[in-house]
Amino acid sequence: MPSDLSPDLRERLRRLGVVRGARALPPSPRRPVAVEGVLPGGFHETPAGRCWLARTEHPAGHAHGRLPLESFLSLHPHILALIGGDPSLATVPLSQALFLDTETTGLSGGTGTMAFLVGLGFFEEDRFVVLQAFLRDPGDEPAIIHFLAEFLPRFRLLVTFNGRGFDVPILQNRFVLARRPFPLDGVPHLDLLAPARRLWRERLVSCALTALEREILGVVRDQADIPSGVIPLVYRDYLRTGDAREIPRILYHNRMDILSMPVLAAHLGRVLLNPEGETELSGEELGALARWYGQAGWDAEPLLRAALARARPGAQRARYLTELALSARRRGEWARSVEWWQQLALEAPDRVEPAVELAKVYEWHLGNPALALEWARVALRRAENLPPGPHREREITDIRHRIRRLERRILPPKFL
Repeated sequence: MPSDLSPDLRERLRRLGVVRGARALPPSPRRPVAVEGVLPGGFHETPAGRCWLARTEHPAGHAHGRLPLESFLSLHPHILALIGGDPSLATVPLSQALFLDTETTGLSGGTGTMAFLVGLGFFEEDRFVVLQAFLRDPGDEPAIIHFLAEFLPRFRLLVTFNGRGFDVPILQNRFVLARRPFPLDGVPHLDLLAPARRLWRERLVSCALTALEREILGVVRDQADIPSGVIPLVYRDYLRTGDAREIPRILYHNRMDILSMPVLAAHLGRVLLNPEGETELSGEELGALARWYGQAGWDAEPLLRAALARARPGAQRARYLTELALSARRRGEWARSVEWWQQLALEAPDRVEPAVELAKVYEWHLGNPALALEWARVALRRAENLPPGPHREREITDIRHRIRRLERRILPPKFL
């Protein structure tokens, strides 16, 4: 205010809100920005009303991280079945896959949780298309349900990340409440979360999709992304204020999740099909692949040997030595199993198991009860050093029984 004003006039102006300097002014209320002003796409009309659809396209050869999107289409169907642990995954064309991800009003699921954004990714000719159906208002849900009921039946394979435990049940609930059948019931479903955990849980602190992008796929999200945990809060704030300024960040997050699914599946397939060609695999990853191979009935020993070569000393090496010994035992390769058990007995002098297993092999399969007795006595000394408790007592009892039996076989009666 000018300094030549009288004190009385200055006080009257102050009461009216006239102050000196813009910093002292109260902030003007922010005018809400409607969805139409910030989101791509437009209204999609259905007999049940209208919903907002956003469509983005990428060339099929678009590199998302280290791999192009179209690398998914090169997967061998039987490898896809191995990834998902479901033979039916090998029976459908990969070009008819749907990559699905939802954003919801809550993270706990249940009938009160709505999917306010349903993202759908698919290959169309030489492009990868992402369609996103956005719920501008809860009253638009019948329109989204109608759109999905018409659109989803064109696909014969469903790919998600944690969709089996989250996205699909939520959509199924919404269809039940709408008294309509869910179009993807019975469609072969590849949920990438389980195989990702199977391969990387020992190497990575988190197997969340964003962590896999960063650590495995080489995908970098830009500043437009938003943490998944705050997405329901942002959507609720939008419903309260009508201001859609933050909604594009949710669509970006959802779109990135969808783009990452085909390259994650392709990467899993490449690693499973040709692990020897993946020079950067850690011991943990090679060990996980070896167990995967073993359960599939494939030869896992080369992978276990490679895992052992890259393993850290201690518990990790002991684990792979044990798995190599057990693998040789299953194949009846007793001499080779002896090699692995002996190495484990040397590297883990406090473990009872390798000494017991060596005693068994020498007694029952290699016909050398004298060596069996020596290893049984080693096992007894190790068992006596175990912490007190039922496990220690059982071990000692079993080993002493074995020693007495072996002594009766190889020692003259006068020495017993």
